[in-house]
Amino acid sequence: MADAAAMEDKAMMDASQPLFEGMAFTIIPTTLTQDRVIEVHLDAFSPQARMLTVSQVTDSIKSLGGNLKPFDIDVGRIQGLEEIDYVVSATNDFPDYYRALDLMIHVVKPGWVDDCIKAHKLKNPRTYSPDPALFMHDVVVCCADGIPEGDKEAICGGVLAMGGQYGTQLSKLTTHIIALTMDDERCDVAVKKRLKVKIVLPHWFNDCLKVGWRVSEQPYSFPNPGIMNVEAGPIPSTVTSAIRDATNPEPTGPPASPPPPHLAGPRAIKAFEGRRVMLGDDLKLNQPLKDVITSKIEAGGGSIATTVKDTDIYVCNYREGDSYVKASQAGKDVGNLGWLYFIMAHDTWTNPMRRMMHYPRPPPPGIGDFKNYRISISSYTGEARVYLENLIKALGAQFTRTFKQDNTHLITAHRNSEKCEAAEEWGIEIVNHLWLEDSYAECKEMPRTSERYTYFPPRMNMGDILGAMEINREAVKKAYFSTKQKQKEVDTTSSTNTAMNRSRTGGEAQTPLVEKSMRRTKSDVVTPAKDRLGGKENETPGTTGSRGAKDRALSNLHDVMEDVNKYEKEAKRKGGVIHGGRRRKEDEIADKEKRKNRDSVASKRSIDEVDADDDTVDEEAEAAQKGKKARKTQMAPIKYRMLVSGDKRWHEDANQESKDKARLREIGLYIVNDAKKVDILCAPKVVRTLKFVAALAEGPQLVSSKYLDYAIKHNKLPDAKKFPLDDKDFKQQSGSDLNDAVTRAKQNKHRLLKDFTIFCTEKAKFDTYKDIVAANGGKCLKWDNRDTSVTASKRKIESQPKEVSQNLEEDEGDVLYLISELVKPEVKLWVKFRELAKKHDMVPRIVSTEWLLNVAMTQKIHWKPEWELHEKDIK
Repeated sequence: MADAAAMEDKAMMDASQPLFEGMAFTIIPTTLTQDRVIEVHLDAFSPQARMLTVSQVTDSIKSLGGNLKPFDIDVGRIQGLEEIDYVVSATNDFPDYYRALDLMIHVVKPGWVDDCIKAHKLKNPRTYSPDPALFMHDVVVCCADGIPEGDKEAICGGVLAMGGQYGTQLSKLTTHIIALTMDDERCDVAVKKRLKVKIVLPHWFNDCLKVGWRVSEQPYSFPNPGIMNVEAGPIPSTVTSAIRDATNPEPTGPPASPPPPHLAGPRAIKAFEGRRVMLGDDLKLNQPLKDVITSKIEAGGGSIATTVKDTDIYVCNYREGDSYVKASQAGKDVGNLGWLYFIMAHDTWTNPMRRMMHYPRPPPPGIGDFKNYRISISSYTGEARVYLENLIKALGAQFTRTFKQDNTHLITAHRNSEKCEAAEEWGIEIVNHLWLEDSYAECKEMPRTSERYTYFPPRMNMGDILGAMEINREAVKKAYFSTKQKQKEVDTTSSTNTAMNRSRTGGEAQTPLVEKSMRRTKSDVVTPAKDRLGGKENETPGTTGSRGAKDRALSNLHDVMEDVNKYEKEAKRKGGVIHGGRRRKEDEIADKEKRKNRDSVASKRSIDEVDADDDTVDEEAEAAQKGKKARKTQMAPIKYRMLVSGDKRWHEDANQESKDKARLREIGLYIVNDAKKVDILCAPKVVRTLKFVAALAEGPQLVSSKYLDYAIKHNKLPDAKKFPLDDKDFKQQSGSDLNDAVTRAKQNKHRLLKDFTIFCTEKAKFDTYKDIVAANGGKCLKWDNRDTSVTASKRKIESQPKEVSQNLEEDEGDVLYLISELVKPEVKLWVKFRELAKKHDMVPRIVSTEWLLNVAMTQKIHWKPEWELHEKDIK
């Protein structure tokens, strides 16, 4: 593909000649018509959709010297494709798309022609590609001044890599402004001039990269971003058109009739016109149904073929057999019965690899280890549920409508469901549907440790992007019909057909097609950044860690993502971190009480099944399950939830970690990563990590790492009192007993910092300390010298219950705290903070991180003068 910069230079140099002089074009009119205007930008989230017709695009090309070669609808293919320079199409769903890529021919959306004319030069064709994998197409981003320079570079790099465009200034083409607040000139201009621009938090871009697809801007948009409402659940799923009429690979009954001519899509590529169709033997069609299908094909201008050599379209159930291999290698259209029914119903051609359930399924036993999995789904309804059920079965796994302890995986659209709560309790893996789709598309089981499969954007329903993924044709070719693959199977089996039945992994083809650089959306598109918590879970909050890898554009972005920092630290651990789930309110105690009740009744849910939560009926034969008691059903109910901090036994040994956690779960000890749900806190010594300090607010039992040593070695839970945590050093440093702090935490019940509004600068690691403040019932806000609408008022200690107020005796009630660092750049932030405090009749106090750490670890409000910061102390 020609270099875009070189093309732009050439266009500038040859300004005297027509812009498209000597260039050959063809227009695919599937979604563009002569007499009707069709939306060019098919993305459901596109804020700026331009309307163009075939006549307009044709006139524009001819007026600037371009040579237009007409596309023959009846033939359905591009004649003389090798002579074409640009194919103009609103989608990639036309027969010659992949062949055009192989020939290095640019495929661009109609908007490219329009923008080239406006700019008087050739624009980069890659940013106008209709390839859905470039999910930032149609996006033009600029960043507000509040975004750090490193993060601007990251956003720029990510947008360009995913097919979008980036500008430093607001323009007529800008579609998105990335901002932290509305206090920016660009935002002000966009609002006053009523520009069709979305003003979104950086979280939107980050979440797009995390899930590898463009997500809705709605929860991230100003003036009231929904993701800031932590107590709200995900938004309801919208009906996605990507899986409509594409949910069942093996439909029953006769196909639907095509629409009447006056309702049919105008100028669509006819599916059967002049084409011969061969029906594979593995379809096992009865004669009456075969006659119906034949009649519909012939009515559409096609005919029935009996050999692969004479056919244009081959229809079969599985990716196996000589006919499938020969048809695939010969470049025929290969699809399944569901695909055939789809093109009959819509009377137009569509790529069978565009939708998962339109391409033949892998032969039994399926893909990877899916045959060993029992998978249930949650929070998907209607066609989405049918689609996922069939996808699970096509992978070779067992789908269950009810969720039990012998399930191995739960596929969910968000984390707000009873099934998710049960999966956490039972130690069952929770992943989103992208894991299923990627595994199916890539013809191999994808690693579930990828962040792409375990992340659930807050205030988003993953069902919105269901069915967006396409099958990777190169992966299918390599696994099922490449020349070397076939030869390998012939050499290792007595029968080619038997070999093809079992083949899924093989060598490269002798003449591999040219791979498109951004053909697939990979899970590794996000480069993890070093965490603002210091990169390691055990780093002491308050220590200064290097930011590292500043030259990596995407990694810098994560430094401004509040929700990402928690995730990065625990992503490698099995089970991951809960995002988008139910959040505890400031004063909510119900969870702890519920846990106590659950423990006392031996966790009723641990021995019961969780009914389907999507209004479905369990159609499984229960009698068939009685003889299949899995080992998990013999698990002891959860007795304790333990959080481990500072212990390095599983450092870089995920396999051993998984084994140990599974054994501990079987004896009733569930290792958690959420500091809000802790019965036992385990550490080698008193450590000042985020997890340890935040978990103290739960009032947990404190044990040393020897407790875990004993439990793993003897396969039983010892008496926690025999393995106390050594807190001698803590007593010497703080003058307080940690066991007394636990007692006070039980009294406080997360209310120690209730009614406190505490400010923290970014340099003082706001992302760390906001979680510690929240764990103790307070509110922590980032202080960046900007005006804030937050009101600070005096605290009334007497309003707290007696058991809490006794731990607040040293609270002066009218002090407003700012956590900062004793360095010169921070001083300029102090002046305006003091003005804010005085405005609200409060006493400003600028403190080091030691103040909050000591308050949180002793579970009482107290004060030492050495914690206060002064300008005179800065060296």
